Amino acid sequence: MKLDQELLKSLPKVLLHEHLDGVLRPQTIIDLARDAHYADLPTNSPEALSDWFFRGANQGSLAKYLEGFAHTIAVMQTEEALQRVAYEQAEDLSRDGIVYFETRFAPVFHTQKGLTHQQIVSAVLKGLERGRKDFGISSGLIICAMRNMNTSLEMAELAVDFRARGVVGFDLAGEEGGYPPKKHVDGLFITSSARTSTSRFTPAKATGRNRSGRRFNIAGRIASDTEPA
Repeated sequence: MKLDQELLKSLPKVLLHEHLDGVLRPQTIIDLARDAHYADLPTNSPEALSDWFFRGANQGSLAKYLEGFAHTIAVMQTEEALQRVAYEQAEDLSRDGIVYFETRFAPVFHTQKGLTHQQIVSAVLKGLERGRKDFGISSGLIICAMRNMNTSLEMAELAVDFRARGVVGFDLAGEEGGYPPKKHVDGLFITSSARTSTSRFTPAKATGRNRSGRRFNIAGRIASDTEPA
């Protein structure tokens, strides 16, 4: 039986894995590139740019797929740009019948023009909040640390700092080969401040030992001695 596309769109849905820097509208990329004086886009035609991204994402090559992120990240280096992208993400998803979504990104990639990690996260949350007010779509933000970088502790602490303002999780992202979670154990659990986190804060599970030798996962729960680190 052929499913009715309009019916599917009308049904309320939840999306729990979306990439903030992977959802930009082609015209938005072009607009932001112009504002940022970024001249490396493959084309300035919205239709041709859309086709370029589509081809790269469907060649069965991670390297080809990731080429697109170089362009989107390059134009997301100001608070205005970050807020616009988050707001438009909320608008586009609401049109597809999404009632709640969680979007993820790595703040470390958005500091090229001097923004602090706090400014970056705040800008994204402002865009998401505007989207909630204008389109009635709820959302949460997931902070990502990169497996090939030594910023996991800083990103985990950033996630905890914003847990009451819309950040709902922390995750490791990037190439898994050669970068096991155990190399990021300091960033994969939160110290005593995280133990007061709300139940809505649900970071990726990982465990480690704090300074007292007791084992905690990222949300602060005492882990059993049989739980793998």
